[in-house]
Amino acid sequence: MKHIRIKARPNKWHENDCPFCHKSCPAYDKHSSRPTLGGGWETVGRCVNRALHDLEPERSRRLDGLVNIGIDETSYKKGHKYIAVIVNHDTNTVVWASEGHGKSVLEKFYKQLTPEQLSSIKVVTGDGAKWITECVNEYTPDCARCVDSFYVIEWAMTAHDEVRKDIWHDAYSEYKQIKKDNPCGKGRPKKDDPELAIVKAAKAKADEIKGSAYMIKVLCFLFDTKYHMHYIISF
Repeated sequence: MKHIRIKARPNKWHENDCPFCHKSCPAYDKHSSRPTLGGGWETVGRCVNRALHDLEPERSRRLDGLVNIGIDETSYKKGHKYIAVIVNHDTNTVVWASEGHGKSVLEKFYKQLTPEQLSSIKVVTGDGAKWITECVNEYTPDCARCVDSFYVIEWAMTAHDEVRKDIWHDAYSEYKQIKKDNPCGKGRPKKDDPELAIVKAAKAKADEIKGSAYMIKVLCFLFDTKYHMHYIISF
């Protein structure tokens, strides 16, 4: 049996046409923010929980055999609420999450692990927070505590940019002084004017230093992408 599959999208004049009577029906397939189930969002939530239980009845098994994990926290609702997340780098999946942030939340994760689960962890990545290091040293003292490459690159970019700004200010001050010492005469200067060439060279030097910030960001992005691809492949 042969099949022909055609993808089509109506134009602006026919996007609300009924597929049966072909008349314009503005309310057809109209998006609604209200839930379609009669019981409301609570019913939707119970349906999701039942489906999750059917798909993965023993979610605690996610914590078995962890070797390389990452710790991160993010804010939501305009930064008023936080959620802590533990990821398995080997499977690129979330294995644990909890509302809140800080050492007390991370301790909740470690305290529910069995001695066997704790001993299997070899690498922990995260930002440079001191409380992460304290938890790692307390619960998994034999594993390696690593700083995520995202933060390493961010810190390197910040430090490099501070140095770049200082160098650019010096170069720009030098350009202004050279321009002051070599004032342009009346009329259009000649192309081979040596004084003009000195001024242009000083300005080009300052502009090159100022524009290097964009190139630094591009190189850091490429390095970060290459690092993550290598990291994923190597594991």
